[in-house]
Amino acid sequence: MIELVMGLMIWISTQTGWPVPEPPEIVYIESSQEMFLLSNDCHNEPNQPICSTYNPDHSNILGLYNNEIKTIFLEKDFWWASVRDQSILLHELVHHMQYTKNWGLYRKKCKGHIEKEAYDLQEKWLAIRGLELGPTIDLGPLMRHVLTQCDLI
Repeated sequence: MIELVMGLMIWISTQTGWPVPEPPEIVYIESSQEMFLLSNDCHNEPNQPICSTYNPDHSNILGLYNNEIKTIFLEKDFWWASVRDQSILLHELVHHMQYTKNWGLYRKKCKGHIEKEAYDLQEKWLAIRGLELGPTIDLGPLMRHVLTQCDLI
């Protein structure tokens, strides 16, 4: 596991010039509902309107990085040998390296710019393996556009 994490961070470093930091902690989440609640900070602020909107048919959060505790959250069914799952880990490792490289800058950046950097690197990594980002992680062009825009997020 650590070999894969370090290998992915070295690949990210060769693409970006960023230094390779200490690896993050990795935690496995039992359910998509738990991932949804974590992604919307519902544990700390449970009265947010979004916290009551969870729908298992419309939740596709595949991974999550918490920059304050340097932890990546992955689904419990994450499979280390799967290229799809490795690409999800790579995406979250990009976030780890973004915040480790320059926490102050990325803390102020629009979430869309942060996501765009991660999706672009994930797409490049998948292309080397003959795969496309959209079909691999079930991410349509419209949703990708929404997730990488600053005026919408």
